[in-house]
Amino acid sequence: MKVAAVVPSYRAAGTLPTLLERLCREFPPEAIYVVDDGSEDDTAQAVAPFGVKLLVHGANAGKGTALVTGSVAAHRDGFTHVLCLDADGQHPPEQARDFLRAAESDAVGVVIGARTLAVPQMPWPRVCSNRLTTFLLGLQAGTRLFDSQCGYRMYRLEALLHRDIPKQGRFEWESETLVRIARRGWRVAKVDIPTIYTDAGSHIRPWRDTYRFARMWFRLWGRILCGAMPRNA
Repeated sequence: MKVAAVVPSYRAAGTLPTLLERLCREFPPEAIYVVDDGSEDDTAQAVAPFGVKLLVHGANAGKGTALVTGSVAAHRDGFTHVLCLDADGQHPPEQARDFLRAAESDAVGVVIGARTLAVPQMPWPRVCSNRLTTFLLGLQAGTRLFDSQCGYRMYRLEALLHRDIPKQGRFEWESETLVRIARRGWRVAKVDIPTIYTDAGSHIRPWRDTYRFARMWFRLWGRILCGAMPRNA
């Protein structure tokens, strides 16, 4: 197992230095890929002192697209797995070893960071939204899922870069990818992580991204019901 870290970043100049300082204690700089997804701030300059690999989108293309960009680059460099962390500091890099242990089995396609989905650790609208989307995606995946809205994940690149996985997308990409990986027969594992909220703010736009999620969910049902996405054992 050869693991790289991928950090999709958008307007993250204020939070990246602290995250990268901690992440560099877990990974060598050459195994860390920061994808600047068309930021208008100093995100790229904030990365420079750490010597990590910086990939830049000329315009904002979405979190899913940034994750694909970083994963393709890691695969090209010989890595077999990627640990994906958000740039806002919500995901403790020190738990990387827990993800490594959970991903050791050849049957595991993705490891999800699982937060406590309950009040007061998480605001109640987020608890309701997360529980609902996790349940709905689990119906499509045909297996139990965990905290489907958490971006702290480890992917086996063999599973992630399969031709059936979308090559671009925004926040809904993570949900669709989870379903597609599970339906292809890969096991979904989890690592319990703390629930951390920062002052960086979320880039999720509730109405727009809820619409995108709903559109994706119904589209996947269409493919499942017509037999285009069989559930492999």
